[in-house]
Amino acid sequence: MQKTLDEAVLAAKQNREGAPADYIPELANVDPEQLSAAIQLVDGTQLFSGDHQQHLFTLQSVAKLISLIGLMEEYGEEKMFSWIHVEPSGQSFSSIAQVDRYGPIPVNPMVNAGAIALCSRIPGNTQQRAQWLDGWAARLFGQILGVNGKVFASERATGDRNRSIAYLLNSKHELGLSVEESLETYFYLCSYEADIKSSVYLPMLLANGGLAPDGTRVISERTSNSVVAIMATCGMYDESGMNLVKTGMPAKSGVSGLVVALATGRGGIAICSPRLNDKGGSVRAQQILTHVSQELDWHFAAPWGYMRAPEE
Repeated sequence: MQKTLDEAVLAAKQNREGAPADYIPELANVDPEQLSAAIQLVDGTQLFSGDHQQHLFTLQSVAKLISLIGLMEEYGEEKMFSWIHVEPSGQSFSSIAQVDRYGPIPVNPMVNAGAIALCSRIPGNTQQRAQWLDGWAARLFGQILGVNGKVFASERATGDRNRSIAYLLNSKHELGLSVEESLETYFYLCSYEADIKSSVYLPMLLANGGLAPDGTRVISERTSNSVVAIMATCGMYDESGMNLVKTGMPAKSGVSGLVVALATGRGGIAICSPRLNDKGGSVRAQQILTHVSQELDWHFAAPWGYMRAPEE
């Protein structure tokens, strides 16, 4: 398994396609050659490759899983589904048109509109909402995460498209807070900073039905199952279908270049490389996911999968 991961990372480093996101100035300044990857099995075994010892990044849209899981756990699915739907949009993650076309309720919690709507449902004032997110982030990533202040300020200063989405949601009475309060929480959420070791904990958790490796229940099995299903159909935006065909692994991407994915009952994988394609997904991360899935038989539809005999 370590050999498979190392081979995938080495091959991906030769891929020069894509470029860092440039619409958030702080993201445009990162080293495009950084690449780190990790696998964590449900028994706790961890494997690392690439620049894992010094590579820090913000979660960006991978952090949408924090608000989704936290609110689903605290309010239940029925309430959640009155705020957002869970259908694939087939459009860009920052699409304004889909809010107007499919509205008034956002199509799913993985696109910006859905995540902004959910951030507006987090209870309390600005500080209390931040503390709520901090608590859930620590719970889901296995350690306390800090917020990158420069990225947060950069997002807030350049987030006009997200403001457009928020104002449109507000006009349809789909926000629980004011536009600026909703966006303040959303930008805070996206600016959590992590390394690959902490990033791989969440997909491992989801692969294990919400259980930590020592058997401690972190989130309910129902929430875990529902979130994995949403990741499979919506987590990679308008390339979710192709990802599922190629890798068979439900995944969630972010424009920092982070992708987290999982093989149910086996483990999670996290990869970060800032070279993005035109859909906002990491080119190298998707290449690595495909290689790992094929070599380890981690495709969900494989009949034998992880239990394949070595001689086969």
